[in-house]
Amino acid sequence: MPRKSATPVTQADVVIKSKRRCALCFGLDQNLNERVGQIAHLDGNNQNSQFGNLVWLCLEHHDKFDSTTSQTKNYTPIEVRTYRDNLYLHFNSTNFSQEDIQETRTYLKEFGPMFEYLFNEYEELAFRIDADMLDTLANIRDFWHTSPLRSFNSKVRGLQDSIANNIVGLCGIYQLNMYDAVGSYIKFDSQNFKHSELTDRRALAREYIDSIGHSFHDLQAIAVL
Repeated sequence: MPRKSATPVTQADVVIKSKRRCALCFGLDQNLNERVGQIAHLDGNNQNSQFGNLVWLCLEHHDKFDSTTSQTKNYTPIEVRTYRDNLYLHFNSTNFSQEDIQETRTYLKEFGPMFEYLFNEYEELAFRIDADMLDTLANIRDFWHTSPLRSFNSKVRGLQDSIANNIVGLCGIYQLNMYDAVGSYIKFDSQNFKHSELTDRRALAREYIDSIGHSFHDLQAIAVL
């Protein structure tokens, strides 16, 4: 399949936001020197050229990241994404006051159990969800924009709102006619609906949780500034 290149605008966004600093050089050695490099795909799929899947790496680290050798532990996509996000935040750290950082920490602590549950269950959320957790998600869906935890900082608020919007989508999976209350869970009615319909919902759950995860990791990076 032909390589699907990132659009010129997306490529420019990566170069400008990174300032041509290698994410791995920064993450491993705090090296902020400009580096000759290339744009790499975090998931290894060169068809996925969305901004969130791209990172600027120096030539040496790009080769190592793409290496398939079994003799050493390769850099993982999560590791590189974290270094990249921290690099971006380094250049934007002046946008965050100590109050912003503390508010972010409070938000992450408050919703920590929710995030842990969502990330652990992942696509299986489409099959079943704890009823109390669904109530927590529904509360965010209905009342987030008036929550005292919603930051006044536009960057933090944007990440929080992105999470809330994805929670709205996640809640939409549990259509009442396709799910039953069974004990402490809301479960997919596999007796009356096709397995393919559950498969579709699992794909949706993955998309929502992946998007929540990206915003979550960005907020974590702010919290440790």
